[in-house]
Amino acid sequence: MKRQKNQNRTKITQGGFTILEILIAVTILGMAYLVVLQNFSVSLRNIERAATKGSDLFTDTLTLEKLLLAQRLNDGGEHIDGELYLEGETFQILLVKGELDSALTTLVLEKR
Repeated sequence: MKRQKNQNRTKITQGGFTILEILIAVTILGMAYLVVLQNFSVSLRNIERAATKGSDLFTDTLTLEKLLLAQRLNDGGEHIDGELYLEGETFQILLVKGELDSALTTLVLEKR
């Protein structure tokens, strides 16, 4: 009979997890969730900041291009040398390559 009692006890004690084990597992999972959530929010802030800086850079580039074009028009008269892109009855659009970098091109609208 002693053997049966010992065997019954071992079967009962091996039946599941203790509350302490469950609490430790939940704590570890909660910490991992917080780390992932924090990284996600930092990534969203960085994406928003990059989009804002990109749009600011685009606006600044357009402003600079307008200033340079106005200076070129004032210095060299109304005519700008460029490749004809589109021609209408009262206007023409020229494709003008940049002075420093040939990859930078601008469309210029000229009145005839």
